[in-house]
Amino acid sequence: MMSGLLDKANETAKDIEDSDKAEKSTAEESESTVFIPFETTSQSGMNTNQLLFQLGAVFLFILSMIIVFFIDTVVIFDGFTVDDLLIPLVIISWLVFNGSDLKQKEFDLTKLGVSGIVILLLTGGTAAVAIFSASDTGVTIANVEYDGDNNELDLSFYGPSGMDYTIEILANDNVEYSHDATISVDKGTHSVDFDDFWKGNAEYMNGKDRVVYEIKVKSDGGDDSMTFDSIANREIDTAFVRATEVFETDSDGHRTYNGITVEMIVGMGMNSGSSGASFDFADGFYTGTPPKTITSDWTADVVVKGGNQYSYNTITADEGLVSGLGEFQFNWVSLNGQGYLDRSDFYDDDGCYTFEVTIVNEHGQTFTSSVSRIEFFWDSNEATSDSSDDQKATAC
Repeated sequence: MMSGLLDKANETAKDIEDSDKAEKSTAEESESTVFIPFETTSQSGMNTNQLLFQLGAVFLFILSMIIVFFIDTVVIFDGFTVDDLLIPLVIISWLVFNGSDLKQKEFDLTKLGVSGIVILLLTGGTAAVAIFSASDTGVTIANVEYDGDNNELDLSFYGPSGMDYTIEILANDNVEYSHDATISVDKGTHSVDFDDFWKGNAEYMNGKDRVVYEIKVKSDGGDDSMTFDSIANREIDTAFVRATEVFETDSDGHRTYNGITVEMIVGMGMNSGSSGASFDFADGFYTGTPPKTITSDWTADVVVKGGNQYSYNTITADEGLVSGLGEFQFNWVSLNGQGYLDRSDFYDDDGCYTFEVTIVNEHGQTFTSSVSRIEFFWDSNEATSDSSDDQKATAC
């Protein structure tokens, strides 16, 4: 009996020991298990991670081909159109297709090469379909912009490869320029010297049409046309000068006049009738209607007449920008930088002083403006000790 009880106790101890070993084994397996955030292989053996990359690449490729070959007349910025995205999109599609392998740094050169060749063949096939489907359409205008460096109008067109077309530029319905060309692949470009068609500013300063400029393109598949205005505003026809009196006041309140700051504005406005620009000056401030500023190329000579004649150095503007002075295509610009025109350089006596401006336009005529006339009273103002009665500069 004692033997039976001993055997039973041994069996119980063995069971407990086996149970402890099993629990320890389970804990060790649990601690050694690595959490995998994305199961790369399904129960059927399919690599779902790779499949997602490939499906994404197919979707991206199809979308890219539709955008590039079927909506390619869209201009993104500065003549950059969506068809310029072709090579980057094809490369991105190929990289995404092989993204799973590249991510794991498993480089199968055969797979990389075959996938690249397939994508190139599909790209060529899509291009062929696009060209074929567009064979019954005409040439269209894609973009029109002004090239300030070369004084040219840059044009770009879209159409079926090999299609002949004729470009016409009209001013107030009169053909001023014509050119024949042929589409290469799916795009054509041409530059026209501005002087070959320019007939004056397109607009008055109030925005109303003055000269209507139109581009027409004619081809077997039909005609296309568009008008353009602001880029054809190139001629400065108005220049005004304003002055601000510079003086010092002593402890007794007496003023001594040192000179003037001189600012100029140029633009279009004098040829706009009753709604045009005008010069007026009262109580030391410009009170007229300034011209509409534009971006253009010109040179200007400014002379102060009425006393000791003073001439500024010739001012040369490149698209409205004058080195060392500022940007005339936006607003008034100081002719003396941060300084001012000293009294001794131009002032002789109280009276009227004329700020004569001569503008030579790159496109358009040369004109001289003498409407900026301002009267100063410095001698009489300084002759009295009470500066509260000083007369301020005014138009004359």
